[in-house]
Amino acid sequence: MFLCSMKGLFYFLLFTCFQVTAQTDTITVYFEIGSFEAILLELKKLDVNKKYWKKIDIISYTDYLGSSELNNKLSIERSREIRSRLVQRGLDTEVLGNVEGRGAIGETLESNEGIQESRRTDVVIWTTNKDTPEDKIIEVVEDRSPKIIKKVELKSQIESADIGDHLVLKDMIFIPGQHFLTEESAPSYDELFQLLKKNPNLRIKIEGHICCKIDDEDGLDLATNKFNLSEARAKYVYDSLIEDGISEDRLSFEGFARNNPIFPDEINEEEKMGNRRVEIRIIEK
Repeated sequence: MFLCSMKGLFYFLLFTCFQVTAQTDTITVYFEIGSFEAILLELKKLDVNKKYWKKIDIISYTDYLGSSELNNKLSIERSREIRSRLVQRGLDTEVLGNVEGRGAIGETLESNEGIQESRRTDVVIWTTNKDTPEDKIIEVVEDRSPKIIKKVELKSQIESADIGDHLVLKDMIFIPGQHFLTEESAPSYDELFQLLKKNPNLRIKIEGHICCKIDDEDGLDLATNKFNLSEARAKYVYDSLIEDGISEDRLSFEGFARNNPIFPDEINEEEKMGNRRVEIRIIEK
């Protein structure tokens, strides 16, 4: 999208309409008997370019082994597992469609080995033609002053902070929908770890926040299927610091769901990223 700058309260995005040719493809991941965790070789099928994915449905099945109730549950767990793996591999959650389990399919044999072709998840993908420009969308966006804090070294922020102050760890970024940090977050995490290591009197509380919800409920962690995403993100940092040698007596954590957003309206991905964050509160220094 091409952004036109104008005086006043609005920005206008130019609109150009192009025809988009849609096509479908399917990735099939197979499972062992009774398992919803795919082996590494099968998961490698998910390591593909997702740039042109516009929508996907994730549909799972089992073979005839086991009861109908167990097979229905197992097929759903397989879909959730593949959803989590895809998001972990960079899938934009905006393209997620149906995520469902359809239980047992295929014929019934007199064998305890089942049918491997039935123990599967189909990732049905709608893509756009790579050579065709995508639709451009008209948007009218209210102007607003920047709210993101100017980049300052964490060390300087802590030195000037008072007890009780909050500091946003801006470069500590999480995979959308999960509590895992991205690879790009390693320097930010290491900076926090080194500061705690070099300042034994520093005590902090790690506070997790999420984006994209309008109620008080915490978000769904796609990695665990629990509605505790903000807490899980804070705990992930907490556990990592303890594992690396920081005393748990100096740390605590809490999740705040979306109760304290930096950007209440979230009009673009940058503002969603700003709300999807971890902060530290200075407890003692």
